[in-house]
Amino acid sequence: MRARTKDQGTRNRVVFPGRAVVASILQAKNSRRRTATSSAPDTIIDTSTDGRLSVMIPDLFTSMPPVRDVLQSTTTVAQDETVDLCLPLLSGEKNDGCNDYGVPRLDRERHIRFLHKQLGNHPAPFVAADASRPWFLCWSLNGLSLLGEDVSSCRASLIATARSMQNDTGGFGGGNGQMSHLATTYAMVLALALVGGDSVYDVVDRRAMWKWLCALKQPNGGFQMAVGGEVDVRGAYCAAVVVSLLNLPTDLTPESPAWTPDHPTLFTKLPEYVQRCCLAILDSPDRIIPR
Repeated sequence: MRARTKDQGTRNRVVFPGRAVVASILQAKNSRRRTATSSAPDTIIDTSTDGRLSVMIPDLFTSMPPVRDVLQSTTTVAQDETVDLCLPLLSGEKNDGCNDYGVPRLDRERHIRFLHKQLGNHPAPFVAADASRPWFLCWSLNGLSLLGEDVSSCRASLIATARSMQNDTGGFGGGNGQMSHLATTYAMVLALALVGGDSVYDVVDRRAMWKWLCALKQPNGGFQMAVGGEVDVRGAYCAAVVVSLLNLPTDLTPESPAWTPDHPTLFTKLPEYVQRCCLAILDSPDRIIPR
């Protein structure tokens, strides 16, 4: 795939509409305190004003719950502890270590440790999430990558995990021995792409994957999420990403439920907007849409 060139120019600061409202309020307050000779530049949010950002947050979330259960239990104690931690931040009373937008700075090292932990063994209660294993891998690896961590060290273990979840008929299940699902296949392919390297793509049976995607394609244009499963718009997006990352053909096999003599493709008969979005995933819009 083509590497995207990064814009080396200065990036403009993104200003959210809600923040702009707060900025105008705070700047009005600050202007009354400024001297006429002050030349200090305005900031988007002045966190020295006790960070009164509550104008952006409903009162319901900046005060104690209006209804409290008199019964003391492990749950109510945990809830009270959570409220005590969150209220100062939601009400803007605790802005130590905040950035220019009044948002607490990201504790990178703690997040990195947390994400690495998610890639390890989990306690027994996590068996309830066994069908979501590819999502744990995708979310954790993506988070580490965004935080600047080198995730290539996870390559060997990820390949072994992916191989154990791949079915001979194509696609990846959510766990060992589970039927292939388009959402978990999407997550697993993204996880493989994140660690990179030719060896990660070698684990994917591309021919079986293509035939499986063709089996999911329906005559009405949609995709089943699994063979015999539900049809919704997620399917088209997940399929487009998988086809793009694995460089699969878009032609349908004759065995596909959607195949007709006029040779439709994997993305034929989708609603126009969804179809254009899928095409934009496969290639640059200015090239592929006119075709």
